[in-house]
Amino acid sequence: MKQTDNINDLLAFTESVQDGTVWIYQGNYELEEPIMSDEDTAGREPLQVIQVLVESGKENNLYEFVFNSAAELEELTNELQPVYEKFSKQVLDLDSMNEKIVELKEGAIKIGKRRIQN
Repeated sequence: MKQTDNINDLLAFTESVQDGTVWIYQGNYELEEPIMSDEDTAGREPLQVIQVLVESGKENNLYEFVFNSAAELEELTNELQPVYEKFSKQVLDLDSMNEKIVELKEGAIKIGKRRIQN
C-alpha cells in the first residue's frame, strides 16, 4: 500500500485504476482534548484529520490531510470530487479505518512473500 500526503498523487492514482472503493475517516487529530485550556487555545477549532483510502485490487493508496478549519475541509472536498464520483464511498470510524489499513498492509506483505518464493 502506498501512502501519500500529496493530493495530486492520489488523483493520479485514481485516474490510473478502473474500479475500487473509497474508505474515508474524519475525526479529531488528537484523541484527547486538553482538560484545561488557556487564552491561547480558547475558541480555537480542534485539529482534524481526514484519511482517504482508495482500494483497488492489489493496488491501494492512502492519503492523509490534517486541517483545522471548515474552509480547508471544503477545499479538500472539492479537490477530491473526482475520486468520490469514480468509486463507491464508505465512511468508517477510527477503529474500522485502522483495521482496514492493517488488513491491506498485511495483504501486501503476503503478496510480496509469494513473489519472493516464486
